[in-house]
Amino acid sequence: MKRLVITFFSWSVISFVLFYLLLMVSSCSSCLDDTQLVPLECRPGERQLCDHDGAILTSLDPDDPPKKSGICKYGMRTCSFDGWSECTGAVGPSEEICDGLDNNCDAAVDNDFPEQHQLCGFVEGADYGVGICTPGVMKCDNGGLYCDGHVGPTEETCDGLDNNCDGSVDEGVANATAIVCYDGPNGTMAVGECRAGVRYCQDGGFDGPCDGQVLPAAEMCDNLDNDCDGEVDEGFDTRGVDLVFIIDISGSFNDEITSMIEGITPLLDDPITSNFRFGLAVIGRQSSGQFEPPVSRHSEMVTNFVPADEFLEYLEAARLLEDGGIEPSIDVVLWSMNGMYPFAWTPGSQKVIILMTDEIAQTIIGQNVAQVNAHATDHGFEIFVFALPEHHASFVQMVRGEQDRLFTPTANSETVFLQIKQIFEDLCVGE
Repeated sequence: MKRLVITFFSWSVISFVLFYLLLMVSSCSSCLDDTQLVPLECRPGERQLCDHDGAILTSLDPDDPPKKSGICKYGMRTCSFDGWSECTGAVGPSEEICDGLDNNCDAAVDNDFPEQHQLCGFVEGADYGVGICTPGVMKCDNGGLYCDGHVGPTEETCDGLDNNCDGSVDEGVANATAIVCYDGPNGTMAVGECRAGVRYCQDGGFDGPCDGQVLPAAEMCDNLDNDCDGEVDEGFDTRGVDLVFIIDISGSFNDEITSMIEGITPLLDDPITSNFRFGLAVIGRQSSGQFEPPVSRHSEMVTNFVPADEFLEYLEAARLLEDGGIEPSIDVVLWSMNGMYPFAWTPGSQKVIILMTDEIAQTIIGQNVAQVNAHATDHGFEIFVFALPEHHASFVQMVRGEQDRLFTPTANSETVFLQIKQIFEDLCVGE
């Protein structure tokens, strides 16, 4: 029974294989008889050059097409299973227009427009060889002609050029077009002493100085609004005065010292000196030897600042010092300002030095009046000098060149009183 089953299965498989082979043979026979197959027109992926008129250019390499003149160029067609595509990208000649291109592909650009490259733009009466005037050149653009680069005459302006092409630069502009200028802070122009100025055309622009302008400055005691804030002499109504007298005690000046003491004594009780402090230094002191420090060799700081009612006793005591030395007036004025003589100047006070001597300006350490003036200017000191008329020239730079700060010493106490009183009254302090 087992053998019969195997035999039956084997015959079934053999029958199926024979049937399949018979079917395959039948199919191949029908393929050979199929009349629907057609040959391909071209090899898919193949390319060919073509022209704008449809001509196919099989002799040209599509990978390295030659360049045509002007705007003209070859197109391309491509093969697929459906055959050749249309010719795309070909450009042929067209009517020449004025656009900077060779439209008709004759190897000439805009050759139908002879006006091109000719000079243009001339204005009657203008000299195109002078100033900014330059003729233009006819050019093609976007299908039309235009005049490119023409510069004609214009109204003269301040720019360093001959705008009207008459051979002159910026003529008549300076006075006609001067501009008002002011370099100060906003809100200060026309306040107090501040004033606007004008700028004129110079070197082709209005970049020169603002002539005539007055800018805010440090407030001074001169009954003017110097800093242009709307207030006059502000800050000077409450400050006091620190005043150092430097007196020549050499024997030749004794009479003048006496008159000075007599002249100043009434002022020490006057309300004008109520907010004054007085210091005292002397020159012409007898030297005790060359090894003595310079600050005490021929001079001495007698007292630091004291009130007016105490100052007189120091003046009297100074006359008792041993005299007979030289008078290093330049040095002592500097030392009184720079701290070598330790006067305790009050910050914000009016700082004043009055020098009295009958000798020319002198130094024992090589300093000069220019140094005195520079230090006084930089640090706000006011200096007045009593000296003989023939010696005024040696002190004039010490007092900033202002002759009204130079006085002549006298043995007349009333004259001295009036001189010193005038100095006190002119100081910028509160009433």
